[in-house]
Amino acid sequence: MSDAAQRWSRIAVLFDALVELGPAERQQRLADLERDDASIAADLRALLAADADANALLDADAVAVVPGLLADGAPADRRAGPYHLLRPIGEGGMGVVWLAERTDGAYEQQVAVKVLKRGMDSVAIMRRFLQERRILARLHHPHIVRLVDGGMSADGRPFYVMEHVDGRAITRYAAEHRIDVAARVALLAKVADAVAYAHTQLIVHRDLKPSNVLVDAAGEPRVLDFGIAKLIEPSGEETVTGTGLRVLSPAYAAPEQILGEPVGTTTDVYALGLMLCELLVGQLPQRRRAGTAAQLAQDVAQETSQRPSALAAQMKPQRLAELYEDGFSARHLVRLLSGDLDVIVATALQRDPARRYPTAAAFAGDLRRCLDGRPITARIDSPAYRMRKFVRRHRLGVTATVLVATSLVAGLGVAVWQAYRAQAQAQRADVERANAERQLARTERVKDFILTLFREQDPVSRVRAQARSAPDLIREGIAQIDATLTGEPDLQAELLRDLGEIQVNLDDREAAKATLQRAWELQKSLSGADSVASAETLAAYADAVYAVGDVEAAGTMLRDAVTRLYAAGHAERPKTAQAEATLAMVELIRSNPAEAERLALHALAVDRATYGPYDGRVASRLATLGKIQQEAARYADALASYREALGIVVHSGGEDHARAALLHTSIADVLRVQRTYEEARGHYEAAVRIERIQLPPGHMILGGTLIRLGDLHRRMGQFDAADAALTEAIAILSRTPSGQYAQALQFHGNLARAQGRLELAAQRYRASFDAFRTVVGDSVYTWLTALEVVSVLTESGRLAEADALAVEAAAALTRISSEDYETAYMNSVIGALRHAQGRDGEAIPLLRHTAEVLAKVYGEDHAEVAQARGALAASLIATGDAAARREAATLIETARSALERGDDEAKEPFLGAIYLERSRLRLDEGEIAGARADIGEALRRLQAPEYATRLRQARALARRLDVRG
Repeated sequence: MSDAAQRWSRIAVLFDALVELGPAERQQRLADLERDDASIAADLRALLAADADANALLDADAVAVVPGLLADGAPADRRAGPYHLLRPIGEGGMGVVWLAERTDGAYEQQVAVKVLKRGMDSVAIMRRFLQERRILARLHHPHIVRLVDGGMSADGRPFYVMEHVDGRAITRYAAEHRIDVAARVALLAKVADAVAYAHTQLIVHRDLKPSNVLVDAAGEPRVLDFGIAKLIEPSGEETVTGTGLRVLSPAYAAPEQILGEPVGTTTDVYALGLMLCELLVGQLPQRRRAGTAAQLAQDVAQETSQRPSALAAQMKPQRLAELYEDGFSARHLVRLLSGDLDVIVATALQRDPARRYPTAAAFAGDLRRCLDGRPITARIDSPAYRMRKFVRRHRLGVTATVLVATSLVAGLGVAVWQAYRAQAQAQRADVERANAERQLARTERVKDFILTLFREQDPVSRVRAQARSAPDLIREGIAQIDATLTGEPDLQAELLRDLGEIQVNLDDREAAKATLQRAWELQKSLSGADSVASAETLAAYADAVYAVGDVEAAGTMLRDAVTRLYAAGHAERPKTAQAEATLAMVELIRSNPAEAERLALHALAVDRATYGPYDGRVASRLATLGKIQQEAARYADALASYREALGIVVHSGGEDHARAALLHTSIADVLRVQRTYEEARGHYEAAVRIERIQLPPGHMILGGTLIRLGDLHRRMGQFDAADAALTEAIAILSRTPSGQYAQALQFHGNLARAQGRLELAAQRYRASFDAFRTVVGDSVYTWLTALEVVSVLTESGRLAEADALAVEAAAALTRISSEDYETAYMNSVIGALRHAQGRDGEAIPLLRHTAEVLAKVYGEDHAEVAQARGALAASLIATGDAAARREAATLIETARSALERGDDEAKEPFLGAIYLERSRLRLDEGEIAGARADIGEALRRLQAPEYATRLRQARALARRLDVRG
C-alpha cells in the first residue's frame, strides 16, 4: 500500500473512533494526536467539522461542493485491499460499484465493492463516504444489503465491501415474473419493513427508487445504496436541505427534498408510494421535466398525482401484457386498484408530509391490512386532522393540560350520551325527564371543569401570571370538586378516580394514592363493596399502591377487585383487563410467571376485542406480555411483543410519544442481555431523548431508562458515562423506595466491580439487597442480588463469609423459584465459590447444569455459554482425573472456537479466561510451548479491571512459564 493510502487508512480508522466520543474527550484525543502528527490531526479536524455541519454535501448545492465530478476508473492495480475488481456494476454520486472477489484465500465469495471516485477526495465528500460506511455498518436486516468489509485502496481512495445481490430492480423483477397485484403489494411491504427498520436506527434513506431495491432469485427484496442517507441523530430533528442541484433522483424525490424543506422519515414514505404506483401500473403518478433546479421546483410546486386506478384505465393491452399476463384487462386492474390501494398511494404521496403515513411501518401495516381484507388506517381529511393541526400550532398552550383532558373528555362523552338518551326517554315519562335534566346538569359541570383547566393556559384569562404545573392543576381540580360537588357524591367519586389515575401517570404517586383511596371509600359508601363501580375503583386504588412500591398490598387488592369483576360478569371488560395487567406484574415480581402470563394474555385479548388491534391500550398490554416473556428468557417472543407495541404507538402517536420511549427501553433491555450493545444503545438514547422532551425533569421513567443506559455504558467499557447516568438515576429514584431504585444500586455495584473496586461493589450490592428486601420482601430479585454479593466476596477471597450467604440465598431461591435461568445463575455463582474452596466435586454438577441451561436459552455459540463452559473446564482440570481432563479439553476447544467465530462485543476477556485454562491444561501435559503461547493470549485479553482476579492467576502462571506480560 502506498504512503498516501496508509495515511488515509489511518485517518479513516481514527475518524470512526473520534466521531463516537463526547466533545471534551474528542478534543483531548485530537490534542494528543496533534503532538504526534499535526497534519493528520488537521485533516481529522476538518472531517469532524464537516460531520457536524447540518448543511453538508447532501444538503447544499452539489456543484458548489464538488466543482467537477470526474468520471472514474478502477485503481491502477484493479485492487481494493484484498479484493480484485472484476467489472463495474453500478455508479452513484460519490463512487463506482464493482463486482469483485477476494484474492487472499480468506474465503471465496463475490462481493460488491464501492470505491470513491477520483476527484472527489474533498473533506466534505470524504466525510460523506465514511458516513455511508458507518450507516451500513449499523444496519442488520434481511432486506437491507449487508456491509462486509472496508479499507483504503493503494491510490488513497476509501472503499467498502457489501454482499453482492444478484438480482433485478424491483419493477423489472415484477414485470419479468408477471407477478400479480397481491404479490407486488406484499413485495413492497417487505421493502417498507426494511425502511422502517432503518428509521428505528435514526437513518432516512432519501434516495429510494426501483434501481436501489433489488430482488434476488428467491424473490426477496434488498434495499441498497445508502449513499445519500441522512442520520437524524442525535437531536432527532428533521434536516433542512439547501437550494440548488441536490444529490438525489428528481423523479423519485419528495417535494420537500426539491424545495429545500425539512426532510424526515415521511420523505421515504413518499418514495415508497411512488414505487408502489410504478409497481402496479408501470409508471409514476406524475411527470417531472428534466431541466434546471428552478424548473423542477416550479413543477413540484404545481404538480398533482394521479391515482393508480386512473392510470390503469389508460393502459394499452400490450403494456398490460408486459406487466402482468396476456389477456389481463385494464378493467380488471382498475377494479383491483380502486379503493384501498388508491387511498394508500394517495396518502403516501400527500404534498404535506404531516398528512402522509407517519412512518414506513404504518405504510407497511396498511399494505398488509389491504392484503388481508381488513380496514386500512388511511383516511381522507377529517375534523380530527384539523384538530391535530390546531394542537401543533398551539403546542405549548395545550401540553400542560392534555393529560387531564384525556380522561375528563372521555367522561364528558359518556355523560353527554347518557343525557341525550335519557332526554329522549323523558318525552314518555316525567321520571325519565327528571333524570335527563340531571344528566345534563352533570355534563355542564364536567364541561365547566374542563374549560377551567384549559383557561389556565391562556395568559390573558388565567388567574396568575405564570401557568401552574399539571400536578398543581390536578390538586386544585380536586379542591374544586370538594367545594362544588358535595351534593353529588357519585359524580365526585367518578372524577376523583379519574384525577387520581392521572396523578399516577404524572408520577405524583403519594398524592394519587390519597386521592384514589378517597374515591374508593366514597364509592363503597354509595354502592357497596361488592358493586362493579367499587371493584373498578379498588383496582385503580391498587394501581397507586403498586406505584408507591407496596407490591403485596397491591396484589391483595387487585385479586379482590378482579374476583368481584368476574363474579359480576365483567370478565371481558376493559377495566378488568387493566386490573389484570397490573396484577400480572405483581405475580411476576412474586415469581409466579405462569399466572402472570395467563393474566397478561387475557388482558391483551380483551383490549384487542374492545379497541381493535392498533389502539394504544393494546400496546400497553403487549408491553406487559413482553416483560413477562423477557423475564422467562424468551427473548425472541419478548422482542416481537415489544416491537409490535412500538409500531402501534408510533403509528397512532408519532415517534416522539412518551410511550415510544418506554418501548425503546424495553427493546434495548432485551438487546442488552443478548449483548447486541450498539443496537441497544440506539434504543436507549432514543428513549432518553424522548423522555427529556416529553416528561417533567426528574421523572421516574427517565430514572429507569438511565439505569439501563448506565449499565450498557459499563458493559461497553465507558465507565465515566456509566457513572454519570447511574448517579443521575439514583438521585431521581431515591425519592420513593422501589424496585427500580434497588436495581440502580445493583447496577452501581456492577460498575464498581468492573472498575476492580470489589469492596465498594460489595457495599453497593448489600445496599441493593436491603432495598429489594424492603420493597418486595423475599423475592427472586432480592436473593439474586444476594448472589452478586456472594460472587464479589468469592473474588475477594472472603470465602467463609461468601459461603454463609450462599447457603441462605440458595435456600430462599429454591423455595420461591423454579425457573431454569435463575437456578442456572445460582449454580454458576455457588459453583465458582466451591471451585475457589477447592470443592470441585461439588462444583462440577452445578457448573454443568449452568452450561446446559445457557446453551438452551442463548444457543451454542453465545459468549455466555462459552464462559460457562470455561468455568466448568476449570473445575474438571482441578480434579486431576484423566477423563475429566479430556472433557475439559473438549469444552475449552468448543468455547474457544465459538468465541473466535462470534462477533460479541465483550468476548475478549471470556477468551482470555479460556486461554488461561488451556494454558494450565497444556502445562500439565508437558506442552510448554503451547502453554506459553496460550498464557500470552490470556494476559493480552484480561486487562479490564473487572477481571483482575483472573489476571493475577494468569500472571502467576506466566511466571512459572517464564513468560513476560
